[in-house]
Amino acid sequence: MGAEDSPRHPILEDSRSVYGWTSILLHWVTAIIVIALWLIGRSIAESGPEQVDSRRALHVSIAASAWLLILLRVIWRFRSGHPRIRGQSDLIHYVARTTHYTMLLVMIVMLLSGPFLVWSGGNSVIIFGALSIPSPLGHVESVSSLAWFIHSNAAMLLFWLVLLHIGGALKHLMFHADDTFVRMIWPGKAGKDGATT
Repeated sequence: MGAEDSPRHPILEDSRSVYGWTSILLHWVTAIIVIALWLIGRSIAESGPEQVDSRRALHVSIAASAWLLILLRVIWRFRSGHPRIRGQSDLIHYVARTTHYTMLLVMIVMLLSGPFLVWSGGNSVIIFGALSIPSPLGHVESVSSLAWFIHSNAAMLLFWLVLLHIGGALKHLMFHADDTFVRMIWPGKAGKDGATT
């Protein structure tokens, strides 16, 4: 279901041109988590033998802790649609929306491949040493290799999509007289023409 002009909870929910607090908070919290996971994940490959296990454990713990939150962020965006900037051309809106939804689909791939990467190695998903989710698979080398290939390549694809996303936001901030950046920091009010105030 797409966003409506008059959402039931206008401060929390999106309209056709405005993000509500739910979208704003989910966007920034998820962005921080995903960037942190990407940096930790990249550092694993560059770590010495004495650091690999601890950094991998940290990556898995943060990812498992935030799993439901990231899933909620994906579901919320598909439910709410993609608010459109006033005066934005059909082509630019299509590119922005497609990039955004592709990022969300890649995050779903990572949400699925991450746990299977751990489990197919015969390991439990351990969350900060306090909670252990045992493997339902046992060690399956073929699944492990496939999960690694998918997870690592999805991470790189997400990296480039995030850069494209940030570049688009900066382009609007520096070269366009619109509220693209501001509306992801503070919810405005949609006027009759879809403008924000």
